[in-house]
Amino acid sequence: MGKEETNRFPSLDSFYFSGKQNISDVIDLSDEDDDIKIINFIPNNTYFGTRKRNNNFEKGECSYSKGRRFVCKICLDTKTTRDAFYISGCNHAYCSDCVAKHIRSKLDDNIINIRCPFFLCKSGTLEAGVCRSILPTEDFKRWDKAVCEVLFNIREKFYCPFVDCSALLINDGTEAVKNLECPNCNRMLCGLCKIRSHEGFGCSEFKKLKRDDKGKDVILANIAEDMRWRQCPKCSDYVAKSGGCNIMTC
Repeated sequence: MGKEETNRFPSLDSFYFSGKQNISDVIDLSDEDDDIKIINFIPNNTYFGTRKRNNNFEKGECSYSKGRRFVCKICLDTKTTRDAFYISGCNHAYCSDCVAKHIRSKLDDNIINIRCPFFLCKSGTLEAGVCRSILPTEDFKRWDKAVCEVLFNIREKFYCPFVDCSALLINDGTEAVKNLECPNCNRMLCGLCKIRSHEGFGCSEFKKLKRDDKGKDVILANIAEDMRWRQCPKCSDYVAKSGGCNIMTC
């Protein structure tokens, strides 16, 4: 076959999948030549079907868990569920940072019986062992030490009788002290009956007084002592001697 036959075929680069073409445009189908000419070609880039998906997921991550968020009721910030700390004994959850700060503030007030931060919650409690992962090492050791002292080394413990304080107080058992000062609120209380100070009254006598009269009677008792008044053993009224004998009739 001569040069004329080779020139019948255009270059493959000129029609490389440029569009639909008739086979007659590529191969001469005339009867002049009975030889069969076969063209072998391999496309440079051919994709069959869809492209291969590239699924690059990091191990241990879940797209569903990443999207779950909640609002901490203490700091009011939006947090992920990974930052949530659930209180034992109740269904309340706060961010770990706020729970750690809540524990630290209670420890600063000498309170080791720490409850749920929600003021109306009566069942939620916090324990040192459970909270260890969210606490700084110093706070955990301080809390753990205080709990151990209460459980093993302290003969008697009680709490400040004032509702707005309730700090843990420790009686080392060395001596019975009636007048004590709370180191947290700096108010006076009775170390014998574990209630607020009742100077001028014995413990049993003070407990017999009406609740509304206790404060007034303490003030009156202090005045009576300064003025040297005497109290009637029958009606408990105070009297002052201005003259006459020492006999008093109620």
